[in-house]
Amino acid sequence: MQQLSLDDYQNQRFVVTATGDAFGSSGNTYGNPVAHSNLHSTPMHVDRSHMARKESPLCITPISTLNPYQTRWKIKAMVTAKADLKHFTSAKGPEKVFPFDLLDAQGGEVRAYCFNVQADQYFDLIEVDKVYLISKGSLKPAQKTFNPLKNDYDIVVDHRTSIEICCGDESSFPMQHYNFRQIREIENMDIVAFVDLVGIITSVGPSTIMMRKDGTEAKKRTLQLKDMSGRSVEIIFWGKFCDAEGKQLQLLSDSGSNPILALKGGRISDFSGRSVVTISSTQLKVNPDMPVAERLKQWYLAGGKIAPSVSLSQDISSISRIYVQKTIAQIKDENLGRSDKPDFITVRAVISHVKADNFCYPACTLELNGKRCNRKVTNNGDGTWYCDRCNQSSENYEYRYMLVCQIKDHTAATYALGFQEVGEKIFGLTAQELFMIRNVEQDEARFAEIMGTVLLRECLFKLRIKAETFNGEQRVKCCIVGVEKLDASDINHHLSQELDSILKDVSHPILKEDPSYTPNVEYANFEGKQTMLTSSNACGYATGVRVAGYGRFNRMPPPPPVSASSNGFISNDGFTEKSISICPSIFNSERKNASGCSKGLQPSGPV
Repeated sequence: MQQLSLDDYQNQRFVVTATGDAFGSSGNTYGNPVAHSNLHSTPMHVDRSHMARKESPLCITPISTLNPYQTRWKIKAMVTAKADLKHFTSAKGPEKVFPFDLLDAQGGEVRAYCFNVQADQYFDLIEVDKVYLISKGSLKPAQKTFNPLKNDYDIVVDHRTSIEICCGDESSFPMQHYNFRQIREIENMDIVAFVDLVGIITSVGPSTIMMRKDGTEAKKRTLQLKDMSGRSVEIIFWGKFCDAEGKQLQLLSDSGSNPILALKGGRISDFSGRSVVTISSTQLKVNPDMPVAERLKQWYLAGGKIAPSVSLSQDISSISRIYVQKTIAQIKDENLGRSDKPDFITVRAVISHVKADNFCYPACTLELNGKRCNRKVTNNGDGTWYCDRCNQSSENYEYRYMLVCQIKDHTAATYALGFQEVGEKIFGLTAQELFMIRNVEQDEARFAEIMGTVLLRECLFKLRIKAETFNGEQRVKCCIVGVEKLDASDINHHLSQELDSILKDVSHPILKEDPSYTPNVEYANFEGKQTMLTSSNACGYATGVRVAGYGRFNRMPPPPPVSASSNGFISNDGFTEKSISICPSIFNSERKNASGCSKGLQPSGPV
C-alpha cells in the first residue's frame, strides 16, 4: 500500500528551520527553493512523539470503540460525505468550519469537524470516497440535532491531528450503510428527525432562489418521491444539491425516465404537512446499484406507476382543512406559537375592527429571480420609487394590502395581520382599487361603506401563530394565511359536525329503534338516558340547546326573550339574525310566549 502523508506533502514543498529560512528538500518536485514571499501555507504537524519516546507505532482502532478516555488512537476510514465550508460568528469573532463523515472497514461511522486553521488546512485535501489514516484529535459528544450517524461522539481535528491518504484501498471498504424507511412511516416520526429513503422520482420542479431571513439567498428545488407503501412525499433540495443531483434528476425526468433516488440523512420537516429536506451532510445517490433499487424499478414497471398514492405533502389550502379548530382564548391558554415552530389553527370569528389609516403599502413591481419583489418602496420625490431589496428605482409600483384587524369570537379578541390575498378575499377589491377610492376619488362615504360591510361578518380564519421578540419583549404574532366567509349552509354543516362529535361522547344514546325514542326537533331532554338528536336535526339541536337547554339539566331558569336590534344583532347573545334563520322551524313567528321560549318548546322547570 502506497501511503502519502499530507504532512509529507507539505514538507516536500519547504522545510522551515529554527532561523526561519526555507529550503527545498532534495526530492522537491517543484524544483527551486521557495522564496520567503511565497510562504502562505502552514506546515502540517507530523506525529513523531512515539519516536521520541521510543513508543511502538499505533495499531488501527475501530471507529466503534473510540471514546474520550483514549489518548492515543488511529483510524483508517473512507470519507463518505463532506459539507461545505461554513462561516459564522461567535464570541471569539469570525470563525469557519466544515464537517466530513468517515466509514471504516467494520462499518463504524463517525463525523469529524475542522475549525478555523484546520478548516483552511484540510478543506481542499479531504475528498469523498478517499481513504485516510487519522490519528489524534479530540472526541466530543455528538450533536444529535445535526448528526444522523450512529455514534455517540464526534472527532474535532486540532493541531495534534495527523492525516495520511491511503491510495488504492477504496475497494476494501463496505458500501454506504442505509437504514431505509418506508414513506408511510414518516407520518408517525418526529419533526427534525433524520431518515433514509429510497423511491421513484415522479416529478422534479425548477430550481428557484429563496431569500433567507438574514438577507442571503439560497437555491431550492422540490421533487416528489414515491415508494411501494402507497405514499409519496415532497423532497426539498437546498444549496449545492439543486445544481448537482437536482439537474441530473431533472434531465432524466424530462427525458421520460423515472429515476430512483436513495437519500441518507434527510431531515423531516412539517413544511407543507410532511416533507424531507436536505442538509449539508445529506447524501444522495441517483439510480444506485443496490437490490432495493432494482425491486423498486420492477414494481414501477409492473404497475406501480399507476398505483394510487397519497401524498404526505400538501398545499397550505389543503392543510388548513385538517387543522384543529380552536378558539381565540386557547391561543393564550395553550401557549400557542411559543415553541420553535409556528402553530397553525383555524378560528371562527368576526372582524370587529380594521385599522383603516394604513391598510396598504406601495410595493415594488420589479422581478427578482423570476418572482415579483413586493418589498415596500420609498418615494424619491422625483416621480420614482426606490426598493432597497432590488437596489433600484422605478416609476412603477402598486399598492398591496397589509391589514391590521381585530378578530373576535365568543371567548376573546386578538389582533391579526393579513396581506394581499387575504385582503382581496375580505373586501372583494384589490388594494390598488380601494386606495383609489379613498385617495384619488376621495369618496369617503363609499370607503366607509366598504369598511363597514366586512365588520361582524362571521368567517373561518386560518392563522399562523408565532412568538417574536421585539425590543427584548416577546410577543405572540397572529398572521392570517387564509380566510373563508361563512354563509348559513356552512354554519349548518359545521353545527352538524359538532353534533356528530358530541354524539360520539354519549355513553348510552337511545336509538331510533328503541321504543322509548321520541323524536323532538325543538327540545333535547338531557335527563336520564339523554335522548339526543341525530345529525340530520343539527340545527334543531344547536338552537334547542341554546333555548331549551335550561331546566332540569342546567337547573337554570330559561333565558330572557331574544330581540333583534336594528343592526341585525341579537341583543342578549350577540348572534345575528342570520344564525336564527338557519332553523326557521324553531324561531317562527309564533315562538314568543310568556317564558321567552318558542311555541311548542316546553322548558323544564326546576326539579
